[in-house]
Amino acid sequence: MVRWYFDQHFRQPSDPGVVEMFCETSRVGSFAIDRRALRAGDGRALFRLLVATAMFQRRQDVQILRILQGMGSSDAAEISDAAKLLALVDDSDCANMRTTQALAEACDLDKDPLTREGCCSANPSVSCHLKRHTVLLKRYGHFGKVPTSIALMVRESGAEDLPGLHRLVMQRERDPLARAQALERELSRAWRVSQKIASMFLSMVTNPDLSRGLAPWSQGIDWTYYVVVDSNVDLFLATIGYKGTGTYDARRDFVRELARGINLTEFDGALQSYNPRLVQQAMYLFMSIANRRAAAADCMHLTPAPCATCPSAVRRRCPAGPGLPASR
Repeated sequence: MVRWYFDQHFRQPSDPGVVEMFCETSRVGSFAIDRRALRAGDGRALFRLLVATAMFQRRQDVQILRILQGMGSSDAAEISDAAKLLALVDDSDCANMRTTQALAEACDLDKDPLTREGCCSANPSVSCHLKRHTVLLKRYGHFGKVPTSIALMVRESGAEDLPGLHRLVMQRERDPLARAQALERELSRAWRVSQKIASMFLSMVTNPDLSRGLAPWSQGIDWTYYVVVDSNVDLFLATIGYKGTGTYDARRDFVRELARGINLTEFDGALQSYNPRLVQQAMYLFMSIANRRAAAADCMHLTPAPCATCPSAVRRRCPAGPGLPASR
């Protein structure tokens, strides 16, 4: 299965959820990040990347990409700029958006079931930016909190921006694994930034083989800690008989241990031999029918002929073949 991924999708435009995707206007519209800014670890570029990454939950990637592509440049600029978001918070009459805790516990942002406009019962007469954002982001009603909550999370950490947060963690923690875990905890304080979303973002900015030349935080951190466990990875784990608990940590530990038996230099001599994030990416894409369908070069478009060339262990787990349920 890992060989299939390297043969079919690794470092190709069809490889979703990696940093190159977020640098392409054709993929993410006005949320696209300048490669030079990202390589330099620019705070505005990193914040935009984190906000865009947070969109990728509970919907197919292709659907999220359409939302990002369809947003106007001025709206995208506001939603993905921490300074603008914090200025909107500071100028607002609503106390329910002042902190991450208030956003989580007091703000009841929603969408009106009839008009689909943003609304709330806590301060219904206030025309706040959260109500606009929840419409622009085209997700469930409370999703408009996400960009502002991320900006507040950074402010509450005592840092001016994400690079500053990174520096604080690097100074506070000395062990590379402890640093990786601390960064995940910090990001996960924001609304709807789960371990999965935090790991997706942090793997892009730390993993040198996932983000070749575009991982500004790769030094001094155990980037092998970051594994993105989603529903497609869960589907793959089910096919190999995973019997562990359903916690994120347990599934991540299982994938990390599984990856120790796979020497990635067999596929590309320039890679680190151990990289659980790439092994997980192979699981994810292999099981994602929606992403594979969108990739014109994927072997599913050539069936049934190529199926005979796959090892039987791969063939019987492939969701593009008969007998397995379609994935997200």
